[in-house]
Amino acid sequence: PPPLLVRPPLGAMAAATVAVKFHIECSKTKPGDAVFVCGSAPELGAWKLDGAVPCATTGKVFPCWTSETVILPVTSTKIEFKVVIAAADGSKPDKATWEGGANRALHMPKTTDNKRAQITASCTWGEPEVTYRTKFASGAVVGSGTGRPNGMADGSDLSRIETASPFAPIAPDADDAGETDTVGELKPVSQMGRMSSRNMAFGPMFGGSSNNMSRRSSRHLCIGADGMMNTEMSRTPSLMLVEMDELENDCAEHEKEVEQLERDRLNSMQRRMPSGSLLQEMKEIIDTADKDNIVMLQGFNWESWRAGGGDWYSIVGQKVDIMKNMGITDVWLPPPSQSVAPQGYLPSQLFNLNASKYGNQASLEGLIKKLHEKEIRAVADIVVNHRCGDKQDSQGRWNQFSSGIESRPSFAGVMDWGGWAITLGDKFSDGTGENHPGGFDGKFDAAPDIDHKNQRVQQSISIWLRWLQLQVGFDAWRFDFVKGYAAQFVGLYCKKSAPSWAVGELWGDMNYDDSGLAHNQDGHRQDLVNWINATDKTSTAFDFTTKGILQEAVRNCQYWRLRDANGKPPGLIGWMPKYAVTFIDNHDTGSTQRHWPFPDDKVLVGYAYTITHPGIPSLFWDHVFDWGEHHRNQITELLKARRESGIPVDAPVKIMCADADLYLAEIGNPPALRVALGPRHAGDADGNYWQQGPAGNHYRVWVHRKPQDPKPEAPKKEAHKKEAPKAQDSKATPAAALPNVAVDGKVLTTESMQAMSKSDLSDIRGKLEAVSTAAQSIEASK
Repeated sequence: PPPLLVRPPLGAMAAATVAVKFHIECSKTKPGDAVFVCGSAPELGAWKLDGAVPCATTGKVFPCWTSETVILPVTSTKIEFKVVIAAADGSKPDKATWEGGANRALHMPKTTDNKRAQITASCTWGEPEVTYRTKFASGAVVGSGTGRPNGMADGSDLSRIETASPFAPIAPDADDAGETDTVGELKPVSQMGRMSSRNMAFGPMFGGSSNNMSRRSSRHLCIGADGMMNTEMSRTPSLMLVEMDELENDCAEHEKEVEQLERDRLNSMQRRMPSGSLLQEMKEIIDTADKDNIVMLQGFNWESWRAGGGDWYSIVGQKVDIMKNMGITDVWLPPPSQSVAPQGYLPSQLFNLNASKYGNQASLEGLIKKLHEKEIRAVADIVVNHRCGDKQDSQGRWNQFSSGIESRPSFAGVMDWGGWAITLGDKFSDGTGENHPGGFDGKFDAAPDIDHKNQRVQQSISIWLRWLQLQVGFDAWRFDFVKGYAAQFVGLYCKKSAPSWAVGELWGDMNYDDSGLAHNQDGHRQDLVNWINATDKTSTAFDFTTKGILQEAVRNCQYWRLRDANGKPPGLIGWMPKYAVTFIDNHDTGSTQRHWPFPDDKVLVGYAYTITHPGIPSLFWDHVFDWGEHHRNQITELLKARRESGIPVDAPVKIMCADADLYLAEIGNPPALRVALGPRHAGDADGNYWQQGPAGNHYRVWVHRKPQDPKPEAPKKEAHKKEAPKAQDSKATPAAALPNVAVDGKVLTTESMQAMSKSDLSDIRGKLEAVSTAAQSIEASK
């Protein structure tokens, strides 16, 4: 970098030397790492890491790091520096992580004599301010908001120094040199509604407001009268400086603002940072989704591009409050890029979001902002198995691709591909590609098949995904048609973009026999398991196995299908519930395409199953917003029951009955939800444990009664009813009163027997009588 030293003005005599000690707050290190200070002065390494000043810490004071005293000659009024995380032993300097943002500035004191000054400079990783205290040999103390250094002609306060001179120790991409991106203007820290630093130790004592504190339990670097750091006070969260109620309100108000500022900063820097450093900082602002709480809504159908006068995004934006009230956490949006087909699934210029039939880029970004304000994540539909060329080659083949971005010069050429990006043997290929399709890759004939083994393709797609996150605001991915390319590439793209979570569409053929859909679908769900594992478990998968079995069961009253040979749910949720996204219909299976639709009159029965069972439930737009308010309210009640019961994504399922006309199961450990599906009555649940939940045609749900919710007393008139005492007593007998007896591998309880048919009960009695007779005979012989 160019020298950044500035000579002091004539007439001011600089001190011969300054003794500087650095205090850094940094919790981003890993075992074996250390914190270094590297700057423009030769004593700070002259921007070379091998000459940087190391800082040390201990288990007692971590994350506070302190350097040895550095003697700096005062040859300028300002020295710039940055904080660096690198290996403590000096190895792998190319793997060092330089903090982002502008350079920090250390302003050198001026005096009229040759007295040595002592400076203690304090800062926090990722925060732009430098707080320091200056002490002269004469005993005068300045800085930290309590005074000004002698000779400061303009009277500037040294309590807070804004760093403003850019410095990029990382070389920009080759195609990025000398270019400037056109992005929204970043808001200066001085214009923020609160302090962005957590190391201002003086707070409201010196005129600050408690509303300016940044975090509820932030640490502050406290400096003693001698200019040194008080490690004990610095380790203590400085809660005594704030009003807790005001702090809570302030944190809630500004947390999103700070996250957006950081997203904007990374957006402006993303083509000037190595992907490793960029991903590390992206992970700080993109939280990993908690699968226990995810409820996804597909926010469109096959015809949505026709609605809203070409602005479908505005229609979705009008429904955000309803989504929030329902408990929806994620909205899957349609493919955002320019496409040959209006639905978006034949994309061409991937960076061009203004030519989408769903609306332009500004409308999309506005919708995502609304979603984020309601703490709802935006899921992008990623279509990268194939891509349509927007130009022809000399032979008339549509295999020339352009990015479609003009506002960001640093992205120019990122997605400009030729025939080399297409798999060999494809009808659009010109023979310059590197690889044939994989042995198990599915074929998509409508567009060129992209070669994901090509590293240039991989890099381009990774850059585009990060742009969708940082520029547009997307949080998670839905990968389309993943059977067309190897699962390992989905894993690669997830690792190169760090989404909150991801889901893939692996729609394969189910197993059929002479009677129709086979009972055993283990092969089908094994394909889903294999795919998930091949992504290195970076992605979940839509549970097509559960959809196929469930819709067959409700259509033909064959609820026996909902239990596999091992007594578990027969879909992916029976094997890998943490990675299973259950659904009833989507834009392909339902909507106007209806390639594989769920029976319309049984949709709520389907949701009663998917919402109460393990896995990540996904809802379809039509069922929530196009089928009427009553239908939506019934889905909302099911979601409420799931949420209030607190069942995790991998909750165990105890299937108590799976007959032709009745499915009965309890979910959770201990049981938190109980659900019955089918036309046959399941009997009454134990009112001391269960309370009635949502119910409808052919479904009924119970929720575990909380300890503070006693069973309501029955009306007195019930006491005068004449009932057969024995029958009443039998029904009132709790399941725990029976001995632990199992027949054909099934534990018998009062509730499970109540759900059985007369023929089943007769069969059990016969088996138990045979056991009893044999036991009596053996007992008599002993």
